[in-house]
Amino acid sequence: MFNSLLLAACAVASFAEAQSTFRAIPTLSASVDAAPSLVPAILDPTAPNAQDVCPGYKASGVVQTSQGFTADLTLAGAPCNAYGNDIVDLTLAVEYQAKQRLSVKIFPKHLVASNYTNGSTTAATSDLKFNWTNTPSFQFQVSRVASGEVIFSTYGKVIVFEDQFLEMATSMVPNYNIYGLAENIHQFRLGNNLTRTFWAADSGNPIDGNLYGTHPMYLETRYNNGSASSSHGVYARNAHGQEWLLRSDNVTYRTIGGSYDLYFLSGPTPKEVIRQYQGGVVGLPQMQMYWTFGFHQCRWGYENWTVLQEIVDGYANAGIQLETIWTDIDYMDQYRDFTNGAMNFPVPAGQAFLAELYAAGQHYVPIVDSNIYAPNPTNGSDSYEPFQRGAALSAFIRNPDDGDFYYGDNWPGYSVWTDFLVPQGQQFWTEELVKWYGDIPYDGIWIDLSEASSFCVGSCGTGHLQENPVHPPFRLPGDFNNVDFNYPEAFNITNATEAASAVAASSSQVAANSATALPAATTTSSSATFMRTKPTPGVRNLDFPPYVINNLFEGHSLLKNTIAPNATHNDALNTTEYEMHNLFGHQIANATYHALLSVFPGRRPFVISRSNFAGSGNITGHWGGDNTSKWGSMYFSIAQALQFMMAGIPMFGVDTCGFAGNTDAELCNRWMQLSAFFPFYRNHNVFASIPQEAYRWSSVAAATRTVMNIRYSLLPYMYTLFYEAHTSAETVMRALAWEFPNDAQLLNVDNQFMLGPSLLITPVLEPLVTSVKGVFPGVADGVVWYDWYTLQPLQVAAGENKTLDAPLGHINVHVKGGSILPLQAPGNTTATSRNNPWSLLVALDNKGQAAGSLYLDDGVSLVQNATKNVQLSYANNKLTASVTGSYHSAPALANVTIAGVSALPAAMTLTVAGQPCETGVIQLVQGGGVLYVTGLETFTTAGAWEGDIEMQFS
Repeated sequence: MFNSLLLAACAVASFAEAQSTFRAIPTLSASVDAAPSLVPAILDPTAPNAQDVCPGYKASGVVQTSQGFTADLTLAGAPCNAYGNDIVDLTLAVEYQAKQRLSVKIFPKHLVASNYTNGSTTAATSDLKFNWTNTPSFQFQVSRVASGEVIFSTYGKVIVFEDQFLEMATSMVPNYNIYGLAENIHQFRLGNNLTRTFWAADSGNPIDGNLYGTHPMYLETRYNNGSASSSHGVYARNAHGQEWLLRSDNVTYRTIGGSYDLYFLSGPTPKEVIRQYQGGVVGLPQMQMYWTFGFHQCRWGYENWTVLQEIVDGYANAGIQLETIWTDIDYMDQYRDFTNGAMNFPVPAGQAFLAELYAAGQHYVPIVDSNIYAPNPTNGSDSYEPFQRGAALSAFIRNPDDGDFYYGDNWPGYSVWTDFLVPQGQQFWTEELVKWYGDIPYDGIWIDLSEASSFCVGSCGTGHLQENPVHPPFRLPGDFNNVDFNYPEAFNITNATEAASAVAASSSQVAANSATALPAATTTSSSATFMRTKPTPGVRNLDFPPYVINNLFEGHSLLKNTIAPNATHNDALNTTEYEMHNLFGHQIANATYHALLSVFPGRRPFVISRSNFAGSGNITGHWGGDNTSKWGSMYFSIAQALQFMMAGIPMFGVDTCGFAGNTDAELCNRWMQLSAFFPFYRNHNVFASIPQEAYRWSSVAAATRTVMNIRYSLLPYMYTLFYEAHTSAETVMRALAWEFPNDAQLLNVDNQFMLGPSLLITPVLEPLVTSVKGVFPGVADGVVWYDWYTLQPLQVAAGENKTLDAPLGHINVHVKGGSILPLQAPGNTTATSRNNPWSLLVALDNKGQAAGSLYLDDGVSLVQNATKNVQLSYANNKLTASVTGSYHSAPALANVTIAGVSALPAAMTLTVAGQPCETGVIQLVQGGGVLYVTGLETFTTAGAWEGDIEMQFS
């Protein structure tokens, strides 16, 4: 154990010294972030209840179509104008788009709805039925044709449609089970006392607050008294700020604009709902490059290229795999995109470092922030060419007050944001990334602050650019007296002396800072709390809409920490951020994806971005944002990951060991092992905290070596899972309730998960324990679970919450009986692993059978010249590998391990590519219920999968 308190102080002091020559001065006053304080409608006792005061609509003029019908909706009474101006005339469009998907759209009459039908589904062939009534006003229900089960019902409620407010409510069954509505930090099952707010926010990881992503889709599962469960999905395609009110007997959907564009998915299993959502509505996840499944290391606080080399060497010396090194904003010249600091990250030294890194088969990914620095027009030495080039293209979002660019604030100072609604925005972004790649040949791009984050209210740089560069209106990590002294729960028990020192140092820092505190932000009123604005006919108040959503920032204003809603794009419609806010993260990820197609023609782009929207999985992965080094944060990472498996962004992971605060050996030990089973596996933290690379503690290094070897051996399995996600919307990480949908005992389980259909992960999620409890579904139906390490079947009763040994450094992994896992011996990188011998792990079910699959390609290309699919099966004592496709994998098949074999076979025959083999050199060893078959490489020297394989035991 090193002295982490001392390390933290020294590291921060060192970094602050290195950065001091370009610290932005002066510091902005906190007043730039002042905004009126608002009361969210859900907390405002004087806010009108739209269900009580609004008249709803009457339907008429029904016109049948081949796949549904349309109707006119007319306001059924005097306008209520509850939180906007009522729209009198609407159109209803009901479409049976596919057998499992029903679309219901309600929109202003002058607009035209898109059509997404498959051309063949009708009301008579659909799984779902749409019923409606005009008594007392237009209401509708969606039900299942086969059973009559109602899955969505507005009966007894009115539909509200105003220019800045929509409301629709559906009745719910008692104790309903809803999942999804990502992104949130919450238990996986959302419960019935929660408000989900969607307004993309640079907010860290607050529990139940609005975060980075907007995915207005939920999955509901109903358990039917021991019979088969039924699941369905609801997706509300709307990007405006919105809220979902989950209450005891209803769910209310509210937005501050747009229209109703609802998709009902019939399931009836959870995985089928997810397939219908991704495959039929928002699109399938992108296929990732093979190397991206290796381990990634990053830190905000790597001071220069030399330090990066030390990190790379540290992992190599510790015998721990490291695939990719990342840099946070440290590498930039004064935090400006597409630049490298001449002092600490000069281009020539970077090129030399990267040449050596790439020669070792490793990779490099830098951060790119979402803002573009606006240079000081009165200081020629402050020139910044990316801004000049973007300005010449008119590629930036505008301030409607003066028609000039919108100037907010971020790390480098006053900044602008690219307008991705117009072609010149994509042109600018592509040209900058291509040009920068000529200096620093990166492998992928990490997009941050894409909510989009701004540290002031409004266009605060307008008229003030001559002050640039300016420091943000708060202390940065690494600034003087800004060391983080927070540690995980139980640190005071495991490290009592150090914990006491941290408390004392923290108190001293607080006292010192109180004497030099930055001025507090002030509002436009010294005492008043502003209520909602009043709707005005013909006018939309964009910055202060009449309905106040529960935005988590102080005062709840939509102006806080982001581009103002009235900021205007350059398209023909002068679209505003009011409409586009929740889409900015999707847009910049999309622009980055297409820019990387220009940087790497024909190669799959690798993008990890923070803010996201429904469908972002087509183009980007996502990490969980600014979490903390706390046990609770590690626990919530599982539910967060499962949300994104539903949302169609399977390339997901969190900042392992925590981003903010200081980790310790125990937490990092457990977390490094847990994250090894997440698709995106990265360790990352802030430089105001101690370093937390896996080799810093001997116990963490040992635990990481163990689990990393498991992960790297499983790379073919994980890659195959991604292929199945990319082609057929299978999930990668899976909730137990998805794999065993009829077991109501699993509806709340989010402390365990499955990786694909075959592996059950049971991590330790609390300190000071050496055992963990877990459930093992399906045992009552004969499912067998094998311990990964011993291959012994687990002795567990049906429904038992089994206690498992879990000493520090051990994570429980179990293989489901009936699985065949293709494995490769782990190397120090993904490339070396791909060149290592193949093996198969066969875990027999209670009938002596198993199955699995393997997908192979070059791991890089967007369009493949050759692929290979291997279907693996075991039945009647015969193992078969059926091979299709022409992709060549050179390594041989070395061995097969079969768990669940009670005796040594008397004989074995082997056929490879139709040719019988002399099996005298093959060794068969049986013990403890496991059969080990070795010596197979002799017969597969041309490559393991160059033809069908049959292995018969008798």
